[in-house]
Amino acid sequence: MVYFPMIKDLRYHGSIGPVDFFAFVAGADTLNSYFYEIEPARVRFFSRGNEFSIFEPGVSYRGTGGSFCEYMFGVEKPLKDTEKESVLNRLIMFGAFMNEREQVVFTNDTEGEETFYRLFLQGHAVTNYYFLVAAEAGGDYKRRQKQVLKAVGKFLKRTDLISRNRDTKFVEDFCLELDEKKSMVFIFKLINRANKEYYDAYRRYYSKNRGLTPEEELILEEIASRNSIDRYQQERMKIDVMYRHPDNKIVVDEYRDILAKGLADDILDASEHARLNRLRTLSIRNNIPVVLFDTLDDLLLKGRQALEVEEQEFLKEARAILENLFFRDPSLKQHIIKDDIVRLIKAKHIAYSQNDRGFEQILLDIGKACDEVLRKTDDFSIFEEFSAIITYFDRYDNVQALLSQLAFMKNIEFKEEALRSLVGNNNEFDRLDSELFKTIFVRDLMANKYITAYGRRKLKLVVRGIENIRNGEASYKDVISDLMSLAEEEKLYFEIHSALKDRMRSFFPGLELKEVRNRIRQDIAGELLERKAAAKVPVKLFEKVFLDLRKESVYLNQILPQVIHNRDSGLREDFLQNSGLDLFYLESLEQEYFEEKELDPALLESIRQGSDGQGVGGGERT
Repeated sequence: MVYFPMIKDLRYHGSIGPVDFFAFVAGADTLNSYFYEIEPARVRFFSRGNEFSIFEPGVSYRGTGGSFCEYMFGVEKPLKDTEKESVLNRLIMFGAFMNEREQVVFTNDTEGEETFYRLFLQGHAVTNYYFLVAAEAGGDYKRRQKQVLKAVGKFLKRTDLISRNRDTKFVEDFCLELDEKKSMVFIFKLINRANKEYYDAYRRYYSKNRGLTPEEELILEEIASRNSIDRYQQERMKIDVMYRHPDNKIVVDEYRDILAKGLADDILDASEHARLNRLRTLSIRNNIPVVLFDTLDDLLLKGRQALEVEEQEFLKEARAILENLFFRDPSLKQHIIKDDIVRLIKAKHIAYSQNDRGFEQILLDIGKACDEVLRKTDDFSIFEEFSAIITYFDRYDNVQALLSQLAFMKNIEFKEEALRSLVGNNNEFDRLDSELFKTIFVRDLMANKYITAYGRRKLKLVVRGIENIRNGEASYKDVISDLMSLAEEEKLYFEIHSALKDRMRSFFPGLELKEVRNRIRQDIAGELLERKAAAKVPVKLFEKVFLDLRKESVYLNQILPQVIHNRDSGLREDFLQNSGLDLFYLESLEQEYFEEKELDPALLESIRQGSDGQGVGGGERT
């Protein structure tokens, strides 16, 4: 007896234009019941009234099937999909559309085509899929599309096999879910080579430290330039990579859930607003890009009348400047001047300070319009002028990120290249306006209520160091050395703080006596030396830690109970202003206190809002 091998599925691999493609064929009579043909710059697959062609510059399709891809972060999607964490993928059935009530409506018009440009712009930037289901029996396309969607829809929207590149397993599971023994399945996988190179490089670099070095940024710029990847597509891929980092995703998903809940209820109440703002504050301290939250705001709040606000004056001015430069008649177009750039930078800073996405939306509108002009006229001059302006905004983002890290974060490694970047950007801003750097960066950070005591000192040291470098009174190494010394002191402060706080939790007689504290200091110094955390514990620093812990004790045991009992936010505010303790740390102590005492967290939120001037006054509880 002769046994013939059974062919379960076939795979074809090729390249056309900017894409690599894979075609997977599986199902009944795989070898005999389908055909394909290769023409110059085109490959066509067809079987039983179904057809799919890949050519330059796109694809065409006809029959029973659809397209799908993994959702990128920031892609607009139905609210029902947003609310379900299990929904990972976008699914579109041929000849179907979503009505106003987010219900799928089928038609018999299942024929269409798509360019590669639109496919990778509106779908996933790197990988997109199409599928066809060829059955022996013909019939109404609407009926067949409903049957196929019912069978494989949930699988296609929820499977993680495509993100894991498990193609063989995906095809196998698709056929199992379809459960049509006499049907043939075609899966077409399209990969944009240029976007994949950029996406993979950015993911590789970002995953190391949630940031890029200047050298890595240059490599990415070279990839984008060599492959002509537009700025909008670059930003889509960057945002998606940043979101998928585990340290970012957990906070951003919380932010998304709060927004989605508010939209489901048709309102965001005061508590939800407060939690959203606190998540944004947390994002600064944990180096989570604020653009992730801004993107969610744009997607989920879009079109909600209750949340719409009129455009503020600074945004109107910014839009007028940019539109005058890029969208007026060529005879009226003016070149950018220093005062215009200064106004734009100040507008960006106001938007940043107010968490207002309006400015970024203006830039996105202008960028899209520039791309349209470029495609229609092949004139790069407008794009070059816009890119020159964008460079100043990139400088702003760089300075804001570096100084915010100094002001809000502990244990950061501030290198000489970062200092050189600050000096270079300071010089560029001074060429526009000699007071611009101090006005938009230093002053506001110093006034921020969440800046830490050491953050304030580090910020002052760096600002003074920049001036000394520019005046020739200090070198880069001098300033970095001073900053490292201050960072070591900050680290030692918290080491002492932790050790002394543990000891003060137990009863220690004689703490008011200096000799008793000296013995404790020596004990802590020995403990840190054993752990190689520090060589010695300076008396002055130890005494500061001791004083701060006493202030904490006074607050938790005397002042906070009064604040809670009398609802007296003014007493809390007075302590904050005079104690010198970090607000973020004090809030963590309050949180622990309320949890330990099992008090209503809404009361704590109310008290804090009162301290921010939002109307919780003194008086007895009712």
